[in-house]
Amino acid sequence: MRAAAWPVLIRVGCRLLVIMGCFLALMEPVRMAEASVAAGFLGLLGVKDVTVQLGTSIQVAPAAHAPFRAVVTPSCSCLSGLLALGFVAGFLPGKPGRRRLPAVFVAMAAVVTGNVLRIAGSLAIGLVAGRASLVLFHDWVGSVFTFVYTLGGYLLMLYLLLPARAERSASVQDLHRVA
Repeated sequence: MRAAAWPVLIRVGCRLLVIMGCFLALMEPVRMAEASVAAGFLGLLGVKDVTVQLGTSIQVAPAAHAPFRAVVTPSCSCLSGLLALGFVAGFLPGKPGRRRLPAVFVAMAAVVTGNVLRIAGSLAIGLVAGRASLVLFHDWVGSVFTFVYTLGGYLLMLYLLLPARAERSASVQDLHRVA
C-alpha cells in the first residue's frame, strides 16, 4: 500500500469510531423521541388508542383487536441512516461551508420524517388489522420505506450541494473562453 493512503485510512477509521460512539450514545434517546413523535402524530390525527410506555415501547389498544406493545428497536430507528449520511457528508468534495451543513440537515430531516411516518404507518396498520399485520407491514413495506427515505435524503443532499445548472454552464463557458 502506498504511503499516501495511510492518512485517508486513519481519517476513515477515526470517523468510524466517532460514528460508533454516537450510535451507542444516541440510540436510546433517538428511539424514545421516535416513539413519542410517532404516537404524537397519530394523536394529532385523532387516534387515541396509542400511548408511549417505558420510553421506546408504544402501547396499542385497538377496539377491534387484542392490545399489544410495539417496540422501537435499534434496527427500527433512523439513527443508523442519520449517521451514515453524516459520515458520507464528511467526504464530499469541496469546503464544508454554507451549503454543506444545511444540505446535510435537510437530508437528515427527510430521513427522520420518513422513519416517523413509517412507524406511525405500522402502528396504524396494527390498529386496523391487528398485531400480525403490523409486523408484516413493518417487515415488508417498512424495509422499502427505509430504503426510499434514506436514498431520497441522500439525493436531496446531493441536489442541494451540486452547483445549479446555470452556474455549471457559466463555468463551462468561462473554460471555453480561457481555452
